[in-house]
Amino acid sequence: MKPLAEIEQEARQVKAALPGYIAIRDLAAAALTGMADGLGMDLDERDVRDLATAVVDAIHKPAELQGIAFACTVADMEVAADDRWLLTPAREKAKSDPDARKALPYLEQYAEGAQKVRNELVERLARAGREWMAERRSAAVVAMPPAEARAESTAAA
Repeated sequence: MKPLAEIEQEARQVKAALPGYIAIRDLAAAALTGMADGLGMDLDERDVRDLATAVVDAIHKPAELQGIAFACTVADMEVAADDRWLLTPAREKAKSDPDARKALPYLEQYAEGAQKVRNELVERLARAGREWMAERRSAAVVAMPPAEARAESTAAA
């Protein structure tokens, strides 16, 4: 197993390599430009940028919320594991062992810390999710026509 310092360094490298909003928008703009060229569409730079911004805006917040939801799931698993594998056996042992009885408050304090982190993640997910859901309700979403209709309109042009 790798030392913790090495794992933390790898995690920092991954975080630094993750693209930000602008980099993702630029990637979407490049993809849209390539798609438009492939379809023979003539889009100017502003149209491509506006489309890319709309696409990234549509997926950016849900992707962020998915990340928070994943962290909540991991925290839930940690809290459950603490209860099952740490606290339950420690409480049983504390009934008959005075040394285990002395250690039990420290184990419970550790488990409370994990529960607090979990609660903070859930609170963050709920808060950010409420904002996103409110934005979704207020935004008008234009439905794309079915692929057959788009193909017919492209063929007619």
